[in-house]
Amino acid sequence: MNIRIITYPFFYLFWALILLIVSLFSSCGTQRMDKEARANIHLPVQPVEESKEKVRDMKLPSVIDMKDRFGNKTTYVQTEKDKDGNAQLSVQLKEVTVTAKMKNVPERFGKVDVDFIVSVPEELINSRWQLNLTPHLIKADNISDFEDLVISGDDFRKLQQKQYAEFDKYLSKIIPDSLFDEYFVRTGAFHHYIDRYNRSEFMRIRKDSLDHAGYSKYKARLNKRYEFFNGKMYRNRNWLKKQMNFLGIKEHYEYFGQDTVHIASVYNKRYNQIVNLLPMFHLLREFSPEYTLWKYRKDKYATGFINDYKPVTAADSVFLKKRFLKDRQIAKNQSLIDNKHIAFAEMVKFPKNEKARLDTVIYNKGKFEYYYRQQVMADEDSRRMKIYLDGFAQSISGDSHLLQHSDTLDYIVSSMIQFLDTTPRYMLKIIERKALSTLQANITFKTGKYNMDIDLGDNRSELDKVQDMLDKLTETGEFVMDSISLIAGCSPEGSYPSNMLLSKRRAESIGNYLSGGLSGIEGIAGMLKPYPKREDWQGLSRLVADSLDSENRQAILELIASESDPDRKELDIRSKYPADYKYIREKLYPYLRAVDFTFHVHRKGMIKDTIHTTEPDTVYARSMELMKKRRYADALQILHDYNDYNTAICLMSLGYDQAAYNILLNEPETANSEYLLAILASRLGKTQEAVTRYLHSVELDPTKRWRGTLDPEINRLIKAYNLNQEEDSDNENND
Repeated sequence: MNIRIITYPFFYLFWALILLIVSLFSSCGTQRMDKEARANIHLPVQPVEESKEKVRDMKLPSVIDMKDRFGNKTTYVQTEKDKDGNAQLSVQLKEVTVTAKMKNVPERFGKVDVDFIVSVPEELINSRWQLNLTPHLIKADNISDFEDLVISGDDFRKLQQKQYAEFDKYLSKIIPDSLFDEYFVRTGAFHHYIDRYNRSEFMRIRKDSLDHAGYSKYKARLNKRYEFFNGKMYRNRNWLKKQMNFLGIKEHYEYFGQDTVHIASVYNKRYNQIVNLLPMFHLLREFSPEYTLWKYRKDKYATGFINDYKPVTAADSVFLKKRFLKDRQIAKNQSLIDNKHIAFAEMVKFPKNEKARLDTVIYNKGKFEYYYRQQVMADEDSRRMKIYLDGFAQSISGDSHLLQHSDTLDYIVSSMIQFLDTTPRYMLKIIERKALSTLQANITFKTGKYNMDIDLGDNRSELDKVQDMLDKLTETGEFVMDSISLIAGCSPEGSYPSNMLLSKRRAESIGNYLSGGLSGIEGIAGMLKPYPKREDWQGLSRLVADSLDSENRQAILELIASESDPDRKELDIRSKYPADYKYIREKLYPYLRAVDFTFHVHRKGMIKDTIHTTEPDTVYARSMELMKKRRYADALQILHDYNDYNTAICLMSLGYDQAAYNILLNEPETANSEYLLAILASRLGKTQEAVTRYLHSVELDPTKRWRGTLDPEINRLIKAYNLNQEEDSDNENND
């Protein structure tokens, strides 16, 4: 069969026209991004006043918060036209600021509040776009980020919500752990198995109890029968005894004075022969498992009935569930969990910014502005801060465009440390002509010996400490060595007199060695003064209290304190507490053999015994450095001992206003102290006093009038009472 295809020219024309219309509509629907457009930031401003009276009476527009149909909150700032017809922001804030790229902000309680307006031009607002804006804070060379602002168009948000809905549908397929049994366990079969097991266990116990009951009845019946036959056997034995008439024969023999011992043994032998011969006289019947019925010979009947009923426990059920799991469904669910992040990346092309401060939707065209306020912790780099804005825009089609950097705003931070009194502080120092320094060295001697052996133990390094101390004292030339006394200690083993003699000889031996070993001091041999030291029982008590871990510790301490004879003390400890004595002798006694060196020196060229002088207070200077670095808490740890003007500044910087107020009341009157008292009075609610002290500070220092506009506590008073009216009038007259 032949098929003919007929084509007409207008057929191609029709489809070309359709494609042209579609491309036109699609190009109209997609707006290309203006690469020159950028989001910007600027400081909150107030329109220029035409007159002082107009400013006081006019009501400025405020920041407006609005919610869309999804509950998203959007902050709008109203604008108004200036005299040139340009739109400018007009916001009523706590402080009056001017249109500029620099602002003075106060530091309070170790924190600084910075605020600015984020302005997005109309060119960057489109229903198919999303803007991600990030403010950056610059302090010194460090850059930190504030929370982002996310501004989405209506169509972009709908697509984003659609993608999240698709991902939510994916998540809904994942079975949570709380529904594990419901979906992944063959519960019917599992419960049937548990019921069947519990029933079989119950039937086992029931059968076992019935078996033991039958066994008990059988045993009781058998024992009753045995009791009957055993009674009959004992009666047969009594009958046999009567028949053999042993008592009658015994009386007959006794009557004729014959020996009854032989007849008794013959009689007993004959009696036992008859008893052992006939079962009716010797067969004693007792219950024995080996002679019971076969079914009662099992081991369970030997121990009695034990109710060991074992139903399925929670732990057992967890183990048994593994036999009834739907492994294929579990593997599928686990695969969904493992691939969740991959599915999110595939389904959600435009994820939400979870850390954004603002994530809002714009439904209408027009300029968008947002009032941004952020609290920044003050530190040593907070004197001047900068803020700029950057970000990126992305469209539904997947295009992305980096936005140009905004203008940079400068914030000059005013703080209370600008009132610090940095005058160097001096402290009185008393210098004495004579001085001394001490050193302890652990010199080792052989037991009972006093000859100095430099190679024994750590003797060489210990005696090197003496030379090091000499060098430190004399190297600057400030001190001149007078004498060196060395006191050699001894441990309590041995008699008290011998220990004193040993201590004296050891001190002399060390002195003799040092007189030839020390260098750098002329006449060092004559300066060495060796002395003995008696047994140091107080030092031993401290060592025992600190180091001995024994239940006898308190008893040993009491023995040392109560016994006056030193030799008796050592003997009692050794005899009563031998184990503890071993530890004391090996570990603690060596500390008692230490040698104490005392270096006596005098200051070269000094005649008077004492000189009073001053020197810089380095500790106080350290607190000033901490204050300049805004480390107020650390500075207060130093300044609380001084309780002065700078302490008050530190206290008010931390919010301890009443304590700072009390200190400043006792300080001399200056422009700074009066101004600070005005701030504190304002904080404490003493408005009239604050006004009076501020005006007085201005009288003392006219620059405080300018400073008052920087501190919110004073600026509030200036506005409320028009305190700077006189200056404004002077400026108008000069104009």
